[in-house]
Amino acid sequence: MNRKPAVLGALTGFLLLILALQVMGLMDGVNTYVDAHLPASSSPGVRILTDTAEMVFFALIAIFFIILDIRERRHLSYTTLKFILSAVLVLMTVALLKALLQTPRPGEEELSLPLLLALKNVDYFAFPSGHTARASVLASYLQERFPRYAPLWWAYAVGIALTRLILRVHWFGDVLFSLLLGPWAYLLLDVTAPRWLLIYRKVVKSLRLEVFDVEQSP
Repeated sequence: MNRKPAVLGALTGFLLLILALQVMGLMDGVNTYVDAHLPASSSPGVRILTDTAEMVFFALIAIFFIILDIRERRHLSYTTLKFILSAVLVLMTVALLKALLQTPRPGEEELSLPLLLALKNVDYFAFPSGHTARASVLASYLQERFPRYAPLWWAYAVGIALTRLILRVHWFGDVLFSLLLGPWAYLLLDVTAPRWLLIYRKVVKSLRLEVFDVEQSP
């Protein structure tokens, strides 16, 4: 029995709930409590760990697995394709929500910017956490590719979320939403693959980029 649609539905519900609570200001109490009681630190260890979820590092990981796929299979794998597309989806979602909600980070002033200007300055805003979202996408991918070490991958994602809180650059609601956003995007692409995969393969073949065609359907 395929449980993926049910899991996707549950994740969608949780994400919408957190988003609604955030918009209505009902997460403020929890966010303030966690921020006040969690110890703050900017130690080198915390900085190094959180920096592994920077965009540059994330892009290098994606390039590494693309090269590894092509070297081993002479084609991009379906799993890696899902990883790349879900990462793009997550990054776009994070940027849009940051620009629309314009939630200030801890200790920062609240702003009200036009949408285009907010999109240019998305790093100023807190909700959701880009670092945590990237880490959760990566954990979702590595869990499928190397399932034996799934606890390690998710320990990493949770660790990134904790560093964002400890560094006082995000609220609890920011990282909670982002931890769920990665697997949601990954599952969404998996469930809807029969619709978009044929289009993707046709485009790749028409551009004569067969090396980026996936070796098999889901």
